[in-house]
Amino acid sequence: YICFAQMAVLNVLTGVFCQNAIDSAQHDQELVTQSILADKGRYVSQIQKIFEQIDSDSSGTITIAEFREHLNDERMRAYFDSLGLDTSDIWTLFKLMDNDNANTLDVEDFIQGCLRLKGNAKGVDMAKLCYEHKWLTNRLNRFFARTDETL
Repeated sequence: YICFAQMAVLNVLTGVFCQNAIDSAQHDQELVTQSILADKGRYVSQIQKIFEQIDSDSSGTITIAEFREHLNDERMRAYFDSLGLDTSDIWTLFKLMDNDNANTLDVEDFIQGCLRLKGNAKGVDMAKLCYEHKWLTNRLNRFFARTDETL
């Protein structure tokens, strides 16, 4: 009887402990979500400040010349590196941010480009690249087949 009572008490204590752990994990998930959103907000505000510094003529857009001029400064490069952006190839970085091929970046292009290029490639980036490569390969193969048929 004593062993049975001890087992029952231990089961109750284990249940309480597990329930508290589950509640704590849910609360932690909410904190992590809030923390990520707050970090993203701070990151975006830092990027906007950088945009304002680079836009020396206050036109609301950045040209490749303005971008190159500011990224030749070691402090600005270090700041970009601290944000997780690789500045080793300035022209490529600019072109990757320039979504509309206007050869200028507005603040939205700049922010979206920095957010997209921050850090290392993610699995979804690699999957998208593989899909596009496969699609392009199939399209080229069809083109070559049609060209061979007409010749």
